[in-house]
Amino acid sequence: MQIVYSILVILGALAVFLFGMKLMSESLQKLAGHKMRNYLSAITSNPWRGMATGFMVTAILQSSSASTVMLIGFVNAGLITVLESVGLVFGANLGTTITAWLITFFGFSFDIKIILLPLIALSIPFYLTSNSTNKSIAEFIMGFSIMFFGLQFLREALPSIDPDSGIIQLLSEKADQGLGSLLLLALAGFAITLVIQSSTASTILTMVLYSDGFMGFEAAGAMIIGQNIGTTITANIASLVGNRASKRAAFIHFLFNLIGAIIFIPLFHAFIHAIEHTINILVSFDLLNEQLVKPLKISIFHSGFNIVNILILIWFIKSFVKFSEWLIPIRAKEDQDHKLTYHNSLIVSISEISISHVTKELDEMAKQTTLMFAMIPRLLLEKDVESYEIMYHDLKRREEKTDKLEAEIMNFLTKVSENKLSMEGSRLVHALLTIVNNLESIADVCFKMSKIIDNKNKQKAWFTQKQRDKLFEMFELVEEALNQMLENIRKFDMQKLALAEDIEKQINKKRRAFIDKHLSDMEDSKYHINSGNFYQQLIVYSEKIGDHAINVSEALSKSSHTFKPNLDK
Repeated sequence: MQIVYSILVILGALAVFLFGMKLMSESLQKLAGHKMRNYLSAITSNPWRGMATGFMVTAILQSSSASTVMLIGFVNAGLITVLESVGLVFGANLGTTITAWLITFFGFSFDIKIILLPLIALSIPFYLTSNSTNKSIAEFIMGFSIMFFGLQFLREALPSIDPDSGIIQLLSEKADQGLGSLLLLALAGFAITLVIQSSTASTILTMVLYSDGFMGFEAAGAMIIGQNIGTTITANIASLVGNRASKRAAFIHFLFNLIGAIIFIPLFHAFIHAIEHTINILVSFDLLNEQLVKPLKISIFHSGFNIVNILILIWFIKSFVKFSEWLIPIRAKEDQDHKLTYHNSLIVSISEISISHVTKELDEMAKQTTLMFAMIPRLLLEKDVESYEIMYHDLKRREEKTDKLEAEIMNFLTKVSENKLSMEGSRLVHALLTIVNNLESIADVCFKMSKIIDNKNKQKAWFTQKQRDKLFEMFELVEEALNQMLENIRKFDMQKLALAEDIEKQINKKRRAFIDKHLSDMEDSKYHINSGNFYQQLIVYSEKIGDHAINVSEALSKSSHTFKPNLDK
């Protein structure tokens, strides 16, 4: 019973650590999420720049599992290519070592508990304010404090060391039994990370076990190598519901860490001895606190392992991509298939940044609606029955596609909104929902207009030349409004909003003038009532599309400082 209680206490301490890390990461996302979205949109295929970006993002998220899942989402949504993702993955592997250094210098060198409670107390006034930035700062401080409390609880929860105990002897024996034993320890590290879903947390657990004497340095190093491989599983699981491009990116992440571990095997003992020799020199010159020795060894090993692998493997990025293309080929027509998927990591929710995944679907939806309206004048003029039927059914197919896109985006944004967002993130989600609703309404109206034309043809109601001229004047203005809307979605500025508003005013003016003239003509019986009804409906529906187009531009104007999609790829 005592063993069960001890295990539960250790797991509880680990849970406190993970909760603090999650809270700290989410608050940093709220503080810097929109800047990270904009920075990620400017990524190029330069691997060094991609690596720097991956390092920065992971350092903020405090988990390579979370950052790589986010990157898989970007690849899946078509925002970045597989090639561009590789450099990001390399940087993510290095970025995940930052927390170990933070823990080394703040969690082992002195009793940090003496400042944690005062820090939380100082954060309370910030948390109680209505300012979202102040709240996020308070949440960061609280997350930071809770994370270190978890570390202290973990160290206190571990039983006292008995050099003659079975587990200590087993770990010591395993570390001395050569390559096979080290592979078993690496497998143990892999399994721990698989369960915890965070290489950062499992590395800290290894650091505590080594620092408190439960294992030697070689055993700890072997576990860290296994943990580096284990952290790739989360991204591969996330890619299972994605397209083949996302599966390639996830596989490359696994391949990089696996090959890195294989490459490192001949260097392992030499690297261990080099670190120990360096640390001993620092201690002999009183340049290092004794309490820092063991955790510092782990931090150096963790970072060094990833740096060595990056310096060797970064020159083979294109080979990684080609191998993934050979192993996971894209089938016919599948290269254009991308689907929004949301993955909320056990350790870090990535909702603040993942909003950017919507941008490509939004652009696709806007293109579809613009193309649908462009088909209306052609449908009205088409006399060939076969060509007319093809066009009519094509328009219907596009309307169904926009319905699917709307459902996909709405479902994605709903899942994103389930997590706490910053004020800017909330405004952006609200703007996106408004845009999607209006784009879907444009598609619906276009389909209704096609049905009006179809009914007109079936009833053999014909427009006069003056009616046709007025309709095409209106169509031309509405098409201009939709093109301006599409341009605003791709690259918004306030001057373009003024252009959109001017076009909308012209549409409203023409609608009033045309309807007034239509009513007058109907009184004078200048054309048949059926023809007049179809004509009036097309004029009114055209004006409705203009209303939805300006709604999209106005929604963009309220979030233009955060919504900057990169659609040039």
